[in-house]
Amino acid sequence: MSDIPLKINCKGCRSRYDVSDFEPFSTFSCPRCGLTLRVPEMFGHFMLEKLCGRGGMSKIYRAVDLFNERRVAVKILDAGCDDPDLKQGYLKEFNMVKALDGAPGIVPVYDAGVIDGIHYITMQYFPGGDIEHMMKAGKLPERRIVANWLADVGEGLHIAHTKRIVHHDIKPSNIFITPEGKAVLGDFDLADYRDDGDLVTSCRGWASPAYVSPERLYGGGEDFKGDIFSLGVTAYELLGGKLPFSLNGESIDLYEERRRMAFDDLYKMAPELGQETSDLVRSMLEFNPDMRPDYPEAVAVFRMLEQE
Repeated sequence: MSDIPLKINCKGCRSRYDVSDFEPFSTFSCPRCGLTLRVPEMFGHFMLEKLCGRGGMSKIYRAVDLFNERRVAVKILDAGCDDPDLKQGYLKEFNMVKALDGAPGIVPVYDAGVIDGIHYITMQYFPGGDIEHMMKAGKLPERRIVANWLADVGEGLHIAHTKRIVHHDIKPSNIFITPEGKAVLGDFDLADYRDDGDLVTSCRGWASPAYVSPERLYGGGEDFKGDIFSLGVTAYELLGGKLPFSLNGESIDLYEERRRMAFDDLYKMAPELGQETSDLVRSMLEFNPDMRPDYPEAVAVFRMLEQE
């Protein structure tokens, strides 16, 4: 991405190497001390160190912001993308999350811009990764801590709701853990501004089928109660160890599955959670949006479990 020679230092022996001709993110052994080194790639004033994830027309990298001397996560739109809506979406996503700046439970964003015609957003980097990776690695902590994480996210979503922001894509892979042990929600790519009760306006893009609300499956739109449903699916999976609904399928089948509500009660799967927590999560998964709880009620129950 740059014509400037790319040089790195070995952390073991401080030897300096020109790696301009190396494949980005490849590794090699330091000829002097044998330490394995990873080749970065330059993107403006960002030194991209590692590809952390990809989705749609974007990639997310761990990077060093050389101007501000801090490690960040950089979300970069693919260079070949010429869709004006996607480019505008980057600015919209940044402004939306920036409006929540300082809110608990929300990933902090730093900056957005264009380098060599390519759009990007920078945000806080979390070394521990997302909760989905922790879950797959069998590294989730005890349930009371997980409940506290769910409360953290619920508080962030409640603040977002007061600003008419609906996320539309809540799931474990979009929740990160800070070095202080707090949970924060990221990836507002599908988020929009929406009034309560607006189930008619279709959502942009598509969320993960296992977590999506029935109203979105049926009509394409959802208000904040759809986010509560998706948070309920996430809670059920993290606390119960499995999803309440199928991972994939036809929309009509997923819709009917939600209408039947045939999943097991959390209390039967994990009695230590208590009946109140089990009842809360079931209410979050109610087929009728009007029967789902508001954020403060959900947060209160999750916090109570954490304190037991």
